[in-house]
Amino acid sequence: MRRMTLLLVVVVAGVPAVALAAKPSHPSTPASSNAKHGGVMCVLNTQLNAGNETTGSTSTATGHAQVKVWNDGTITFKTQIFNPNHETFFAGHVHQAPVGVAGSIVVPLFGGPATTASHIKLSGPATPNTGTTGAALCQNPSAYYVNYHTTAFTGGAIRGQLS
Repeated sequence: MRRMTLLLVVVVAGVPAVALAAKPSHPSTPASSNAKHGGVMCVLNTQLNAGNETTGSTSTATGHAQVKVWNDGTITFKTQIFNPNHETFFAGHVHQAPVGVAGSIVVPLFGGPATTASHIKLSGPATPNTGTTGAALCQNPSAYYVNYHTTAFTGGAIRGQLS
């Protein structure tokens, strides 16, 4: 009986140490992804709304975008858009330009299919256009913005500068 109690204490005491050793280096990323991509170089975020756009958009949609650049050069993204008027979203990109200026697309994020969902969730890998690197985004994030396009505002419905 005494040996069994001691064994139970050793097994239970060993569990937290194993759990801590398996903890990922970034809280929102599985340990296997961190190892696969060599760790995170930077995580950029922005709030998306029509007031940030240069197109005169009156979209009622709002959202949040996150762009993550990994040490191996991989770029991934997550976007959530709240779309109360069921506007038709068909594209999203990272552009290079300062606040208040329209710029060229440097990283395509979303190219359809178009959706009118009230809560849009998008995520995945993103391949930068030639001449753009994830490291460039990390070095000067405010020189880039994310925007999403609708059929009503083809030049951009909601936008946010990265930081």
